[in-house]
Amino acid sequence: MNEDKKTERRREIIAVCLDCFVEKGLTITTTKDLCTAAKLQNGGIYYYFSTKEEIVLACAEAAIERIEKGAFGIVFEDIRDIKSMMDRLGTLADKMSPTMRFLVSVCVSREYGEKVKSALSRLAGRYPYYTEKIAAILDCTPAEVEPFVHLSILALNNYMIFAERALFTPQIEAAKRELLRLAERKAEKHSGCPDEGRA
Repeated sequence: MNEDKKTERRREIIAVCLDCFVEKGLTITTTKDLCTAAKLQNGGIYYYFSTKEEIVLACAEAAIERIEKGAFGIVFEDIRDIKSMMDRLGTLADKMSPTMRFLVSVCVSREYGEKVKSALSRLAGRYPYYTEKIAAILDCTPAEVEPFVHLSILALNNYMIFAERALFTPQIEAAKRELLRLAERKAEKHSGCPDEGRA
């Protein structure tokens, strides 16, 4: 198998293994389970990965990517309709909760916890990029929107981990209020532009 095909097959296996871990749990899932899920012979997974640890860490990175793409995909699609965006984020949190719980189980495990920190740091390093993009859409400064981006992320994370609306709703409503205020300010600013031009 050439390297491109092997890389593509590896990506497919990671997605299948992530689903398997999400369904069965980190500690219960065996390499035999992973081989069965990926339609490989027993031990066949080691053609693509050196160790089970490598598989777990690859799946943790895939979980981060899945959650990140889902959440920020919704934000950039719906940022002009804040209410719809927040509703869709709540629906995403319900859907992604099992994936987040798998990720948390990796993060708190003695075996993998330290090794997954670099992936979490890379994700946190992308928050300023998202903050700047949202600020540009809402026509405000990154400093104005940053606390509400972080509050929304915190609310989503809490909800995905604990599946408790009482933790999620106050935080997401506070973020929604401020994002709506920024969106309204932008609308007012732009509705005043033509008059200013005529003066």
